[in-house]
Amino acid sequence: MTGARDVPRSREKILRTLDAGDLDGLETVFDRLWYDLPDRFARELLTALARVPPEVLDRRPRLGHLVLLAQRRRDHEHDDERSMSRLVRHYSRAGLRHSRRLNGFTRLHDVLSAGTAAVVGLRHRRDHDASTRVGAWVEQRTTLLMTGGPLPWTAGRPDARPGWLSAQRGITAMLAGATDLATQHLRRAADEAGDEPHGHFARVSAASNLALLSAYRGHHDLAREQLAVVRDAAPFPRWIAGAHLRSEALARAHLAIHEGDPATAQRILKAMDPTSPAAGELWAFLASARASHAAFYGDPLQGLRELDEVRLVHGTIDPDPGSFVGRVLLRAEAKLLLRAGGAGRVLHLAHGSEEDTTEWLANHHAWAHLSVGEHYEAIGLASSAIHQTSLSPTDALDLHVVLAVAHLRAGREDRARSWFQKALRLRSSPEHAAPFLALEPDERRTLAELADTADVLPRGAVEARNTPPVTLASRLSPRERKVLRSLSEGFTAEQTAARFNVSVNTIRTQIRTLYRKLGVSSRREAVAVAQEAGILAAARGKAVGRSERRYAPGRRAATGTATSITGPGPPASQVGR
Repeated sequence: MTGARDVPRSREKILRTLDAGDLDGLETVFDRLWYDLPDRFARELLTALARVPPEVLDRRPRLGHLVLLAQRRRDHEHDDERSMSRLVRHYSRAGLRHSRRLNGFTRLHDVLSAGTAAVVGLRHRRDHDASTRVGAWVEQRTTLLMTGGPLPWTAGRPDARPGWLSAQRGITAMLAGATDLATQHLRRAADEAGDEPHGHFARVSAASNLALLSAYRGHHDLAREQLAVVRDAAPFPRWIAGAHLRSEALARAHLAIHEGDPATAQRILKAMDPTSPAAGELWAFLASARASHAAFYGDPLQGLRELDEVRLVHGTIDPDPGSFVGRVLLRAEAKLLLRAGGAGRVLHLAHGSEEDTTEWLANHHAWAHLSVGEHYEAIGLASSAIHQTSLSPTDALDLHVVLAVAHLRAGREDRARSWFQKALRLRSSPEHAAPFLALEPDERRTLAELADTADVLPRGAVEARNTPPVTLASRLSPRERKVLRSLSEGFTAEQTAARFNVSVNTIRTQIRTLYRKLGVSSRREAVAVAQEAGILAAARGKAVGRSERRYAPGRRAATGTATSITGPGPPASQVGR
């Protein structure tokens, strides 16, 4: 086994190994020194390995990996973005090649190196199932190749990039939406990692990704614990850190966004471009964070445009609620639409999806009902989601705020107080402000008084942005909205009266009232205004096709029922995350 060899550590001995063309010795040095080897000897490595035939490098996956790292180390200062993209692209392609012939590798550390590259390559191709299967196979194969003693990646034997396979399997599970499996692999990677200064990198990578998972789900204290691990560890070399620590930066951005610190969040997010090849595999998390910042503190219309640009660059224009990344993007879109006055479009997203949206879109869906004045629909949806669905703390907190506001607007102060008090207890800390940024200032103060608590925005109220006039829909009573929907479906006043089992005079009175509230004088005008405001979206959402269920600049829905995100809508302060 490679671990049995003496490892040359001095510059002179390493250079002699290179001059002698000792490939076995070079692999052993790389197993032990990891990033330190290309960091110190990038040019010498490239010169020596240029003499090795390509077919030999292809049979030695560790040396192929080493060449790519040496190239990155040499080029990063004058061509950082392109060299990082080249590293990722070539490493992924090598992994895909290895995935088709893993059985051909017989040496333990070659199996680990080729297998880990295969896990990454398949994941980059977005084939998470295949990546997961290969990761499990590599672990089993490595166990069979062991002749006894601890596995080679355990902390007791810090050679061959300890913990790196588990870390990559954890990232695969995270991007597949398998949170439990991701956490298990990442925590295992931290346990398996070796000691500083060469064997600890899996621990740092695992902590970085665990911090992002924790922050994204609303566990701020857990996120800070993992961020402290990253902070206190010896850092990755600067030239490779960007490939492994974006999750740490995104975790910090999420915390800043949700704790009412837009300046810090903006500073972090400005340094990362989700449309750049260097954005890496976490581009969807980055797009989500930027959408949250735009929704709460910036321009949600510009945020929608940027989100569509990100989707175009990454080939995810078509909504994909069946995948985790697809759901992250749809949640980001819904968040922006609510703040831009597009509650009707959110109702289309929820009602028109072929997938069950209850678990991952319930909070935005409930806010959309609340935003068009459908308080009881919001209460029913939020209550069902809380009692019947497995929710993250972030979504559960949002839904408690929805219920508090809905009951307050319905005149049920006791229920509003109860739900708001529960919402306060669900906060990760008193600084957790984001769920309350959606509230009208008067409603926020009223709820705080009912709950006998101080202002829920400890940093001070964030300046209101993008506040259009109150939507006309909120002026209609529930019965008036039902009458309007009946009229939009072509029913006469007499037929509508029969549907609702009331007198024709009652319906005609309600029609006159809703005309007055909408500022119109005819059925055709009333339907047009209501469609523009999104009031009819919930009734017709199920008829909307896939191509019509999302925002796209300059595109109109074929059904004619699309909500204009630039038209009249609810105040930005009345909508949720």
